[in-house]
Amino acid sequence: MESKLRYYFGSMVFLSGLILSISAIGFAIMVHLRRTSDPSEIITTYGLLGVGLSFILLGINLMISQRRPYGVHSNWVMIIGFLSSVFGIIYFAMIFSDKWVYPYVSYVSFAYASGICLLSGNAFGNAVLKLIEEHSRQLLEENPLSAYTEEDIEREVEQTLNESFSKTSFSSFNLGIKEETSDFVPGKALKEVAQARIEVEDSIKEVEYLQSTMSGKVKVNDYGIDLTSKMLSATMKQSEEMKNRNLSNKIRNKIDSIRR
Repeated sequence: MESKLRYYFGSMVFLSGLILSISAIGFAIMVHLRRTSDPSEIITTYGLLGVGLSFILLGINLMISQRRPYGVHSNWVMIIGFLSSVFGIIYFAMIFSDKWVYPYVSYVSFAYASGICLLSGNAFGNAVLKLIEEHSRQLLEENPLSAYTEEDIEREVEQTLNESFSKTSFSSFNLGIKEETSDFVPGKALKEVAQARIEVEDSIKEVEYLQSTMSGKVKVNDYGIDLTSKMLSATMKQSEEMKNRNLSNKIRNKIDSIRR
């Protein structure tokens, strides 16, 4: 309700300023205002025109003013700008007839220009904030985030994290990855682990002597040892031949019995 009243009041102030400005222009045309005109005519014309412009900017500021916390600073800027411009007009009306010289002209110009700049800048800032607020409201209407409370958002985040860390969660995600089957079957060599083969050389002297004796390769200068080794070698060969002969006879007898 307060914002509507302020908007209507701002509209009336804006309309009043527009009427004063039009009246000042009409009065200047009516009296044929020029540099040599009567000071009262110049003061009336520029006084009405200055007050009208101040009222126009004040009405615009009232219509587009923001609410708190921005509204507090905006109101102070608006009040200071309007008072500064009005002070410049009043001071102009007081000194124009007799003291319209430097530095009084600078005082009037600075006061009025500062007020107009403050009112214009404040109106522009409020307009920008109004546009941002309207755009944000449209976005909220299209995507109503207010439907979700903080508890709902936290619960949704917690549920998503629990699903992502569970074992079965990844199977429900369709990542577009296909498991390819292959006909390749690894062989036995890939499955079994190769074990190190350890070979130990036999360095027993008795065994070496025995092998040399069996092969008949031992040669010494003693005739008795050479003769004994040769006889031992021949005996072992005869016994080995007898075993092979007996084995062959057994196999032959067995074959003959099978034939009968």
